Amino acid sequence: MIITVLGSGSNGGVPQWDCCCANCTRARVGLGPRRTRSSVAVSLESGQHVLIDATPDLKQQLEAVGLIPRPDEAVHHRQSRIDVVLLTHGHGDHTLGIGEFSTGKSFKIPVYGPPDLIRFLFGSPGESTFFGDLGRLARNYVMPNELREVESLVLMGGLKVMGFEVDHTDWLEDGTLFPSSTYGYELEADGNRFVYAPDLGLLTDDLLERVAGADLFMLDATFWWDDELKRVSGLKKTSYDLGHVPVEESVEILQSVEIGRVVYTHLNHTNPLLAPDQPMASIVEDAGIEIAHDGMVIKI
Repeated sequence: MIITVLGSGSNGGVPQWDCCCANCTRARVGLGPRRTRSSVAVSLESGQHVLIDATPDLKQQLEAVGLIPRPDEAVHHRQSRIDVVLLTHGHGDHTLGIGEFSTGKSFKIPVYGPPDLIRFLFGSPGESTFFGDLGRLARNYVMPNELREVESLVLMGGLKVMGFEVDHTDWLEDGTLFPSSTYGYELEADGNRFVYAPDLGLLTDDLLERVAGADLFMLDATFWWDDELKRVSGLKKTSYDLGHVPVEESVEILQSVEIGRVVYTHLNHTNPLLAPDQPMASIVEDAGIEIAHDGMVIKI
């Protein structure tokens, strides 16, 4: 498997459109890293590609890494280099890009996700929701599929996929999650295992057991501190309130687990991991953990 990081930022990317914090200001003038919303493409030796999450930046992300139509392979100038889509949860930075598939050529791309997420996005027979009807998206251009938790899915090239629920989205009084439950994904091909959890509220014992021995674990690095938004933006919401385990804590927890490579992704614009005058990036690197960037390529 080859994992290409299409985007490594959180909901607002870097710079965030409405912010002039130090990280956003540096990014705007070319003195700091820019980041689009988090997503990865998993490429197989067979030449097929799996997209995990469809961000509002999807079109630009695919162009940037060369996942574009090939003139010698395209039929009537049209080709999809994306064969399957996996969605983690219903927040906009992970789903809005699905609308990019509602163009004038019907590729009928399978889209998998938690059952409540698929219903939230596409509706049900006879009762479509916005994405179900957008440009006839769910009728002609994608094929929504509900993926039950820990259901083993075998895709092209023998790729095995399993979605597993993680803490992230909000519980409502009726016991449901809003806007949907959240999956991490475990992908395995040719004996190599990749676990992806870009939004993650807790590093539970079950999750640590799952990632033990994985070749690659890519996980949530939205905030460094639990009170980061208060420190930078004066907001009361904490990292845990928003469903993200702070890096300050996860970097310590992960030291006790044997994993081939650990890579942080989904960085918020406030995160001091992006600041050259702060020691946080060195702390992470000294722990043997990497920080994702847009365009990063990892082969396992």
